[in-house]
Amino acid sequence: MGCDIHSYAEVNRNDKWEMVTDHFDINYYKKEKGDSPFTWRSYSLFAFLAGVRNYDRCEPISELKGLPDDISDGVSDEYGSDSIYDCDYHSLTFLTLKELLDFDYDKVFWNRRVTKQISPNCSDGAALAEEGEGKMISYRDNLGLSFFNVIDELKELGEPENVRIVFWFDS
Repeated sequence: MGCDIHSYAEVNRNDKWEMVTDHFDINYYKKEKGDSPFTWRSYSLFAFLAGVRNYDRCEPISELKGLPDDISDGVSDEYGSDSIYDCDYHSLTFLTLKELLDFDYDKVFWNRRVTKQISPNCSDGAALAEEGEGKMISYRDNLGLSFFNVIDELKELGEPENVRIVFWFDS
């Protein structure tokens, strides 16, 4: 079974957080916009944002915080309407754009995720590297261009301390 992310952006306007809608590229070629900053399944991304499916063994940007007390009505509605149907939600948290911008993405870590054959015609894509296996990689290279495209889209929304992403996972 896989794991997916549910993510939303919020902007603080006049001391009230508001959900951002129709801002993020969901289909670059058709110029379609959507509500979710992160829409793709990437366990490297999930590991960095929240320590979820951390097969890479990277250091997450932050400890889990739960949902913010001052969550916007829009994101609260998204969580509430979906959660009654999906009891597998976990790792609820949020990050400000400032936190995302302050991280040193050129920092290098030992990515210990490797693929190992465990039997004929069967591989484990989340195996743990032994000494001498895996690779040293920067967070920037491990997260990839799509992550930084979202960061650029978040920057368009306002001052870094007034923009945040709220997210959780299901599996």
